[in-house]
Amino acid sequence: MSSFISDLSEKLLLQDDNEANNTALNHFQQSTQPYNDLFEYILILSESNHNNTNLIHCLIQAFLQWKNQSNKKFPIPKFDEKLLNNLILNNLSINFLKDICDIFQISKNDLMFLLRILLREPINSILYKRALNIIIKFHYQLEFSPEEILLPLILNTKDHLIHLYVDKNPKLEDYVLDLLNYLYINDGKRLRDIVLHEFNMKNYQNINKKALGKLAVRYWNLFGHEQSDKYPNLANLQHKRTLNYLINMKYNGINDEKTISDDAWNELVQEIVQGNDELSIFLIESLVDRDDSIAVRYWLTQLNVPYNALSHWVRKYIQTKQNDRSTTVPYAQNSTRKLPIEYYKIPSKDVQIVFIDAMPTYQRLLDRLFKVDNEDQELFIGFDCEWKPMFDNSPSSQQRISIMQIAFSNEIFLLDMLYFFSTCDNQTIQQRLANRLFDDDHVTILCYGFKADASMLISSFPIFDRVLSSGKTLLDMSLVQSDLMLSQRDIFPYNITNNNTPSKEKGLSELVRLCFGKGLNKSEQCSNWNKRPLRTAQIQYAALDAYCLLDIYSFLRTRLQSSDYLQSFRGRKPKKSDQHPSLNDVNSINEIK
Repeated sequence: MSSFISDLSEKLLLQDDNEANNTALNHFQQSTQPYNDLFEYILILSESNHNNTNLIHCLIQAFLQWKNQSNKKFPIPKFDEKLLNNLILNNLSINFLKDICDIFQISKNDLMFLLRILLREPINSILYKRALNIIIKFHYQLEFSPEEILLPLILNTKDHLIHLYVDKNPKLEDYVLDLLNYLYINDGKRLRDIVLHEFNMKNYQNINKKALGKLAVRYWNLFGHEQSDKYPNLANLQHKRTLNYLINMKYNGINDEKTISDDAWNELVQEIVQGNDELSIFLIESLVDRDDSIAVRYWLTQLNVPYNALSHWVRKYIQTKQNDRSTTVPYAQNSTRKLPIEYYKIPSKDVQIVFIDAMPTYQRLLDRLFKVDNEDQELFIGFDCEWKPMFDNSPSSQQRISIMQIAFSNEIFLLDMLYFFSTCDNQTIQQRLANRLFDDDHVTILCYGFKADASMLISSFPIFDRVLSSGKTLLDMSLVQSDLMLSQRDIFPYNITNNNTPSKEKGLSELVRLCFGKGLNKSEQCSNWNKRPLRTAQIQYAALDAYCLLDIYSFLRTRLQSSDYLQSFRGRKPKKSDQHPSLNDVNSINEIK
């Protein structure tokens, strides 16, 4: 045997695969006990410390060829059960397992029995993971109940293993969501009771609820975010995380870029909690935690929450505040009175803002775009886009662009992309606008951090894909800002703050501050841009974001005493590593605008 294996190994090392196959095939043709030989060879080779993958592969393929060609019928011998089980459970590469089961007629039931033995091992062990890999390789996942494998993986928050095990199978995705939704009955307050008594899993006394909650939200966003009625507990879990985020944004002042106006905050919260008693009570309790009795009274009235539905401690808080009658200072609010912040505003009062939601105003935009004094006239346009933020990790493809801002020196057009432009013919009306804005040698689009806008435009309106591929009309002021801060920092009159401390502004707001000494008011950034009509503050915010780019360009052109430097950035794209931002966290993307 050793001489045969050595000869075979030598031929494989010389990469003479055909000769090696013929040698192995001839061996099985001459053998009086080919099944025994194959079993013995594989047993020895799989137990060896050397990498014998090629040898085992050659032997199996040659044996299968012999089996298909042979006229002789050899009975399959009964092998030592312990050796055979050890080969399957421990030693043999999973890649060969299917062929071995076919050759030695190991039934599905026998293999399932062996796999259940492996599944008794600790979940972090190599043997447990081997069992999972075999199950996935053989597509046996649906042969096991959700409680056998998925539930332990979920309770141990083995995200990677769950992802591999589910393997894009819709039924398994439903199993995951069904389990998680059941575990989070009553906001997960019965979690341990369900695990211990209903699933009889005594080894799970200490469940990491925080990690499990994150996992539940992750899989809700991946598989179930459009099925709130089917998985209400998971939907509420995600909504509560969103509410916590919004509450922290309002009361903690996470950072200056994420401040939010009261109207914007109320709109977003209202949309989440309206008609949901559990979320309404959660909101009231969260506001009590912040000791904001004014907000508590407002939302009790707004949501019409029954008084007897509130927790005892919430009712006690309300009674105390009613008896106290003192003015409540919201939690974490700085008692020191600060001077109001002065923000950048549109310099001229003669600038008109036009909201486009019908053909007459759209025609007014087209006239402004196309009716020029001569064909060679250069057209400079301030440009931006707005869309409703997402506070979860559901696919960004769910988002749609809401507003496109197109700014001229004396007119700012806000084009309703969601409810008007989407209804226009894409081959005529939409295409004409796309070509003029992004495929015209005489148009320069002044933008900031355009890659996010481009991704959202193409996702919402594929008609923009072709014209945006070259980016020839784009002059991204974020690239200008980065270059000037490295090479000509002094061109900015406000590159040093009054007290020599680092500026808290970011993105476009910082560029505005560098030029004019005042940042942008970003409190409407996280607005619900899908709601109509837009509020006056939203309209002003959207208009300003586009118009300020014209002002910046004019300012820098004067400071540089030429437009040549600025025009050198026209059509220039960001570095390759920055071209495709993730849209899963739209708030992060908005921060750079």
